[in-house]
Amino acid sequence: MTEPFDVQAACRWIRDQWRELGRDGQQDWSEVRPDVGIVLGSGIQFSEGALTEYCRIQVRDIPGMPSPSVDGHGGEWILGQVAESMVLILGGRVHLYEGYDVEEVVRGIRVLAHLGARGLILTNAAGGIREGWNPGDVVAIEDHINLQGVTPKLHKQTAAPVRKQHPCFDHEWIDRTEQWCRKESSKGAVQGFPRGVYAGLPGPTYETPAEVRMLRKLGADLVGMSTIQEAMTAVDCGLRVQGFSLVTNLAAGMSGQQLSHEEVMETGRRSRGQLLKIVNAAISTFDPAGSGIRP
Repeated sequence: MTEPFDVQAACRWIRDQWRELGRDGQQDWSEVRPDVGIVLGSGIQFSEGALTEYCRIQVRDIPGMPSPSVDGHGGEWILGQVAESMVLILGGRVHLYEGYDVEEVVRGIRVLAHLGARGLILTNAAGGIREGWNPGDVVAIEDHINLQGVTPKLHKQTAAPVRKQHPCFDHEWIDRTEQWCRKESSKGAVQGFPRGVYAGLPGPTYETPAEVRMLRKLGADLVGMSTIQEAMTAVDCGLRVQGFSLVTNLAAGMSGQQLSHEEVMETGRRSRGQLLKIVNAAISTFDPAGSGIRP
């Protein structure tokens, strides 16, 4: 059973660190509110100079926060700025298959919301199910299929189904991000991106070819082991959410190749540039002065 988690205490600790670790030791960042949180998937990291960094802390030091055991998920929270938005990169994603329960998996999202953020961009490495997609493609998640067997605790526990969760992913924000990409394509940004349905499995094993055939019949275009619980929690906390999958491998049975985490990591490193351009577009279309999307 998960030990009780004090979100407010974790936030106080983080703000104390920001006060001490401010840029040049001069600026007090303890009262800064992040506009957007970013969770990066396996092998996906911001390159040096991609944001104006103010301070970073180790996730293992945040009181009550779980630490990742999977290669490629970092372990630092980084406060910085992209365009006009203050962003908080949540390194250290943990998964159900690492032995954590759902409330441990989503703790970082609850802290992000408590710090005052209004938007969340989730990324992941995923297996591509739809025919014609290839490793390196970036896909916007338009909906999900939760096959992980759990859901996070929602704000109001009632006997009635919770309707406000659907869809978790903000189609208005997705539309605006794609428009921005097309507008900026002459400057090296991507022209756009396909959209698909992400199926979340508990892991840690990769899916079998028979399971992939089942997922295709269910309407899934992508498959992975993360993201869904985070998205549901973020919506429940009042955040607008976008999700992007980097196709790092074709799902089992589609390529004749044996799946491996090393392949996922290598494709993530090789193709992260395209994904990060789209993440930057999503940040640029978020309005830090309000709660909406830039027109």
